[in-house]
Amino acid sequence: GRTDQALDELIGFFVNTLVLRTDTSGDPTFAELVTRVRERSLAAYAHQDVPFEYLVELINPTRTLSHHPLFQIMLALQNAPGTELELPGLRAGIELGKTGTAKFDLFFSLAEQRGAHGEPQGITGAVEYSSDIYDAPTVQALFDRWVRLLEAAVSDPDRPLADIDILTPEEHRRAVVEFNDTAHAVPDGSLGELFSRRVAETPDAPAVTDGALTLTYAQLDARANQFAHEVIGRGVRPGDAVGVLLERSIETVATVLGLAKAGAVYVPLDARYPADRIRHVLADTGARLLITDERPVPIPGAEAMELLRIESTRPFASDPGDPRVGVRSGDAAYVMYTSGSTGAPKGIVVTHGNVAALAVDPRFERAAHRRVLLHSPAAFDASTYELWVPLLGGGTVVVAPAGDLDVSALQRTVVTQGVTALWLTSSLLNVVADHAARALSGVVQVWTGGEAVSGATVQRLHAACPGLTVVDGYGPTETTTFATHHRVPRPYSGGATVPIGRPMANMRVYVLDARLRPVAPQVTGELYIAGAGVARGYLNRPAMTAERFVADPFGVEPGARMYRTGDLVRRDAGGDLEYVGRADQQVKVRGFRIEPGEVEHVLAEHPAVGQAAVVAHHDQSGSTRLIAYIVPDTDGPTADLGDFVRRLLPEYMVPSTYITMDRLPLTANGKLDRAALPEPDPVARADVPRREPRTERERVLVTLVAQALGVEEVGPDDDFFALGGDSIVSIRLVSLARSAGLGLAVRDVFEQRTAANLAEVADELRVPAAHPGDSGVGGMQATPIMRWFDARGGDIDAFYQAMLLEVPAEMRQDHLVAAVQALVDHHDALRLLRTPGGQGTVPWSLEVRPVGSVSAADLVHRVETAGVTIDAALVRAQVEKVSARLSAERGLLVQLVWFDAGPAVRGRLLVLVNHLVVDGVSWRILLPDLIAACDAARVGRPPRLDPVGTSLRSWADLLAAEARQPARTGEAAMWSELLTAADPPLTTARFDAARDTVGRARDLTLSLPPEVTHPLLTTVPTAFHAKVDDVLLTALALAVAQWRRTRAGGRHTALLVDVEGHGREDIVEGTDLSRTVGWFTSLYPVRVDPGPLAWEEVVAGGPSLGQALKRVKEHVRSLPDRGIGYGLLRHLNPETGPELAGLAVPQLGFNYLGRFPSAGAPVIAGRPEWTMAAETGLLSGADPATALAHGLEVNSMVRDTPDGPELEAVWTWAPDLYSERHVRALADHWFRAIRGLVRHGERSDTGGHSPSDFPLTELSQHDIEQLEAAWRVQK
Repeated sequence: GRTDQALDELIGFFVNTLVLRTDTSGDPTFAELVTRVRERSLAAYAHQDVPFEYLVELINPTRTLSHHPLFQIMLALQNAPGTELELPGLRAGIELGKTGTAKFDLFFSLAEQRGAHGEPQGITGAVEYSSDIYDAPTVQALFDRWVRLLEAAVSDPDRPLADIDILTPEEHRRAVVEFNDTAHAVPDGSLGELFSRRVAETPDAPAVTDGALTLTYAQLDARANQFAHEVIGRGVRPGDAVGVLLERSIETVATVLGLAKAGAVYVPLDARYPADRIRHVLADTGARLLITDERPVPIPGAEAMELLRIESTRPFASDPGDPRVGVRSGDAAYVMYTSGSTGAPKGIVVTHGNVAALAVDPRFERAAHRRVLLHSPAAFDASTYELWVPLLGGGTVVVAPAGDLDVSALQRTVVTQGVTALWLTSSLLNVVADHAARALSGVVQVWTGGEAVSGATVQRLHAACPGLTVVDGYGPTETTTFATHHRVPRPYSGGATVPIGRPMANMRVYVLDARLRPVAPQVTGELYIAGAGVARGYLNRPAMTAERFVADPFGVEPGARMYRTGDLVRRDAGGDLEYVGRADQQVKVRGFRIEPGEVEHVLAEHPAVGQAAVVAHHDQSGSTRLIAYIVPDTDGPTADLGDFVRRLLPEYMVPSTYITMDRLPLTANGKLDRAALPEPDPVARADVPRREPRTERERVLVTLVAQALGVEEVGPDDDFFALGGDSIVSIRLVSLARSAGLGLAVRDVFEQRTAANLAEVADELRVPAAHPGDSGVGGMQATPIMRWFDARGGDIDAFYQAMLLEVPAEMRQDHLVAAVQALVDHHDALRLLRTPGGQGTVPWSLEVRPVGSVSAADLVHRVETAGVTIDAALVRAQVEKVSARLSAERGLLVQLVWFDAGPAVRGRLLVLVNHLVVDGVSWRILLPDLIAACDAARVGRPPRLDPVGTSLRSWADLLAAEARQPARTGEAAMWSELLTAADPPLTTARFDAARDTVGRARDLTLSLPPEVTHPLLTTVPTAFHAKVDDVLLTALALAVAQWRRTRAGGRHTALLVDVEGHGREDIVEGTDLSRTVGWFTSLYPVRVDPGPLAWEEVVAGGPSLGQALKRVKEHVRSLPDRGIGYGLLRHLNPETGPELAGLAVPQLGFNYLGRFPSAGAPVIAGRPEWTMAAETGLLSGADPATALAHGLEVNSMVRDTPDGPELEAVWTWAPDLYSERHVRALADHWFRAIRGLVRHGERSDTGGHSPSDFPLTELSQHDIEQLEAAWRVQK
């Protein structure tokens, strides 16, 4: 505080307090942090004369008696030179006064120590702390970790802060090993086998009772056997899903046990759930049988599936014996659904081994679990405990009366049936403790949880029931009911919330930071669970499974996984886990996990709801309820909102209160400000609004459309093509839809255009479609594009495409090999063999070899690059090396090179595929499949890829047959006429296939910026109900016409051009190529004529451009099935082929490949660990001797860069035909014409339909324009 020299000799207390904020964002190194702190401190010292009290007054923070207004931690470093006071006969020293009070939460007081000659001799210090917040061991541990951090930072100041581990090896061992020392022997076998062993031990012991009827273990076993034989007789095989919609009863117990013996996957359903939700579960699991009782099935359409009704008076025959079905402990036992954040519930696949490990846990003491109450809903995972713990432990299942139990019915059942153990959600336990605590006086153990367990409730129960033990059981469904437990001590003297305790037997729990490292005791981290209870994953959700079920870095067994719970916890001083909160918005209500987003989705479906937010509110009573905040969209009635939501969601997901707001509060970042939402008024009700997806199917499709387009959000009525969709993206959408259980065709996307319309025509796919008898293996016919390439004379082995990806640092070669093996086994094209000797005009034959015939170990190569810069030159060298290994004759069509940069650095993965078996659409299938397979291999699961519809081999057969169909051969005259029309030469020289080869070709790459590309993809095609290809072809025709005029003064405006298409056309009913890998490209001639336009008008975006675009659009639409017939007639029909072969070949080739991610962009949206590498883009190669297909070609694509989409065009030409100067001029004309079309699209009077938009009428362009003009006047 002595900033003025005049104060140097003045006695007084001049110390001032500086409030400093240390910025550790961005994970700096310690050296960088020191620099930051130095700069911040110097800036603060420049203003140190400002009195601290004045600063507090100026800022005026919220005052509280609990802590200091601006900071809670103080650091004081005493580094002033020491002085000595010498008085005769006295020894003087400094003694700090102690007041017994703490001014701050923590006060670190340090002093530099120096020797007699001023040399440094360390630092001494003291810590003063508030005993209301800290105790001595905690402060000591904090100080020790600070010292360890300083030691690590000083020894390596360039290490990032996040890399500094402040735990000692002993602390790490305690957190990872000692805390998880829970090993307990689990007998091997399926649940059916384990139950049979129990029957052999105690055949006459009571197994199940409902008060009126009791079955012994032998009797229950006989009934289960009878039922198992019955479902097997109905065609149920091991692994088949079977829906069970039964009221609670003894027959329900026998049914579940019988399904386990039959190896079926039990899918519990709840009749109280909305029909749509039940229908979704049945469709998602592909259930082939629905078991129900005598009640009417409350699911419209379920009558269509096979039903097995269990009658209450069901006759019992003699025991047919165990079905002896081979069921392993790793097989699925049941699928249970929980709320999903995407708006659809997700199914969790739990295995026999998972359940067995839970059931034999010694924490379920035999004496306490002699009679266990079965009362939870079947679709709630607590029923797993209620059923299997007693059945495999020799106890008795006490079946509660059917239906919902009130407190009095629960009390009556517990008391009269002598229940010794039961599960109660913490909410229900609170009610019982308040209203019927004595009901549990005869119970030995009550397990409770689902939400925070109240300490006050436990104390009331202890007082009322001296013999009762309360156990807090915690665990998500993904870890098979319970992962941790806390046996509450008696008397309970802990805090307001009971800890969730320590791991169950054979379970491991870790409290980790963002880098998956154990955090220090009493520090909050995310809870990860590993061990025998970790489920297989989410059904049909590989991406979600990979996100939540991750590799266990501490597991000793290979492939160990752990489940990322999203729960935030900390270890208390005694070592027990305490629940702190969630890392996301998921909540629990009455023990049920709820994603607020799912409820918000449903609210938004109401026509009067504009916006909705749902939050969990904790009442003073300790219960949790959902509150919905609604922003009205219309003045429509909302009195039915509660009933509306109940029709779509289970009762526990229905908000208890609706609050109407003018707008939802947002943070500065535009996110919902939950803290600013008003407290609910108990009588608040909705007056509410909004249109969003109306149905579950609509909601799913909205999500899929957004995923296909790579955007965050779309509306149900948004035009797919207006948002940038094209034919390639539409194929991806169809593939995504099929994965979600919805059947669509590409034609549907073009015709329906919106998610709402697609929802109307989509089919529900119960079983993935694969054509009967379509194994995809065996001899295969050549497709048109294969024959076309063969005629060009090049070596097929040198013809390839390649992608370079940036991959996770933790990739392993064995995982990659397993993933690639799954890929080549799954996709037939990758096992194609091309051998010399064929039939007819083809000198070779094709064969798809069987699964397993190609070894992935021969395809994957590892290159050590640790410490080596990966650049384009290195990649090119490897491309040349591995491309030389390609051999269609030996069936080597794929090569992968993993550039391994070490375990801490992301590597690269080169995927190179012979073009014979891949195209642009195939890459969009192969790369996500490769990622999914790698994810599965990483967590020790066999890769399960989405099914393929029509095989490549079947498609080739269909094409050969289609080429001879009368309707198709009738097109030959049209193609002949198109190719014989006038097409003046673009150059004076003639194309020579022997001279104009790939090896001599030149190329030029140009691009258009996002401000042009974005409207090219959206505004312009939307205005004219056209595709991006139509716009690009219009611009190309205009550019070539201008080029002709400037070079030779010609007035020819028509353009004959060869156009490439994806070739996956819906020409045969029932085919599905959305997941089929191969080279499907179609190549066909198109003649377009935009008409005579002045170049100035083209560049300016004048009014005549609209007519030009409509003309070109109609020319393209006039070709049937997007031109696929030309290739069929030219290459597969021996009668029409020679005639078409004798006609002219277009001088110019055009190809629009669609949209591709740019360098650094994720291969799959939401998966940043797999990205497109920056070193190089899409690579390709061909034999230099291969003849060019055209003297001049333009291949274009859109790259989605961080700044927006950019159109990239690659011009390739034969140098003996064209000069670079002429090609550049044409390329410039094309881009200027594109810009002109974009300008035209910005006009208010632009756009409109053309005749092909109305295929059921015979309207001319003039008729349409008159109707549009009349409509505009009327509007």
